Amino acid sequence: MLYEGLMRLGPKGEIIPGVAESFTISEDQKTYTFKLRDSYWSNGDPVTAYDFEYAWKKSVNPLHAKPSAFMFYKIKNVKACLEKRVGVDDVGIVALDEKTLKVELEHPAPYFLSLCVYSACAPIHKEIDLTDSQWGNDLNKNFVTNGPFLLKEWKKGVEIYFEKNPSYWDSRSIKIGGVQIAIVPDENTQFLMYEKGELDWIGEPMSSIPIDIKVNMYKKGELQAVDAFSLRWLYLNNEKPPFNNKNFRKAVSYAINRQSLVDHIFQLGEKPAMGILNEDLAIIDKPHFKDGHVELAKKHLNQALLEMGMTHENLPTFTLSHRDGASNSTLNQAIQRQLHVNLGLHVEIDRADWPVFFDRVLQGDYECAEIRYYSRIKDPSYMLDPFRYRDPSINMARWEHPTYKNLLEKADDEIDLEKRQEYLHLAEALLMEEMPVVPLCFDKFHFLCNKHLKGIYISPLREFDLRYAYFE
Repeated sequence: MLYEGLMRLGPKGEIIPGVAESFTISEDQKTYTFKLRDSYWSNGDPVTAYDFEYAWKKSVNPLHAKPSAFMFYKIKNVKACLEKRVGVDDVGIVALDEKTLKVELEHPAPYFLSLCVYSACAPIHKEIDLTDSQWGNDLNKNFVTNGPFLLKEWKKGVEIYFEKNPSYWDSRSIKIGGVQIAIVPDENTQFLMYEKGELDWIGEPMSSIPIDIKVNMYKKGELQAVDAFSLRWLYLNNEKPPFNNKNFRKAVSYAINRQSLVDHIFQLGEKPAMGILNEDLAIIDKPHFKDGHVELAKKHLNQALLEMGMTHENLPTFTLSHRDGASNSTLNQAIQRQLHVNLGLHVEIDRADWPVFFDRVLQGDYECAEIRYYSRIKDPSYMLDPFRYRDPSINMARWEHPTYKNLLEKADDEIDLEKRQEYLHLAEALLMEEMPVVPLCFDKFHFLCNKHLKGIYISPLREFDLRYAYFE
């Protein structure tokens, strides 16, 4: 809402030019050249190609890079830069002049334009950031934006107020004067405020709604939903026993009855996942394994025990970790119960607030962890890529396989889209054969919205766009 990249989403989710007025793609599909339109920061300064070059290179500079930096891996030398094998100046991002940005890729990436919509690819005002790198910590004169809205008020922990940005190049299409975001930690309080008319919107992808309220509002016909490129799965720490054993991992996966979880825990149209790609991303619409196949799970468990030199009696208890929250607890308790009933496994549950939980998983201080994962692009590669390298900042399962890596590299270099899809399908099949992660179910985004508020676009990729919103 505050920033706009080279590309943006149209009112129906289509990818259309944003700050870029036009672009060209080289014959080998590895070089993109963007021509920028006349557009301005909220302080009146022009948005330039140098702002994009600066922002993108800062994102992949090892001094500043965050885990999301892997989004830029497709760009030439980004991975080498993050590994400190080359300098930032060697990365394939160059502003040729104020209006022209050239981006060189490592290999063809048919989804690259969709990456340019992602918020991590928005520009930063170069001159301001060089003199005041802390500008984003509070509301001040240097907090400038280039998107449909600007930051007007910020009461930390209470509310944020966005106002229509008169400097935005397409400001005439913005119909609402502003957006007030109330910061209300308690989900039940959010719902009460919505019921009283104090809030026009609650729910995903901004926040969660308690499952009992969702089910009740669903029965009333008031709950709205959109399909999401979102997957709940179990990360298995492949460096720790017993999850360093493939047969044990497969036993855990096959023993889980996903349909039961969907019917009795989620209850709102979610779908069992017997692969990591949903029906919009999957190359072949066929499950990689049978759901809740307890008989096969027992065979794999027996084989695992034989390989590990263990028996059912001395198999140690393992811990299932998850993010704090009532719905998360219900889900993980159901998984705990299924694994005990179907395989006799002893599972303890550990839950923690998101920052603590995620840091533990990132550091490898876990055995099995339930996480919700979102794709940021409409392409199978985003879901498959994290397992290409044993890089704990993105591959928290800590698993790798030379054949898997080779399949993704072949897909990288393949211009023929059908052949590329086949390589990606084979990669997913291998992933499910090795089972470093256990897919559970494909999610939806659920929300409640004022019936008079129209035009909000919720992307399956978790983008929340208000630029087309209006009240009727």
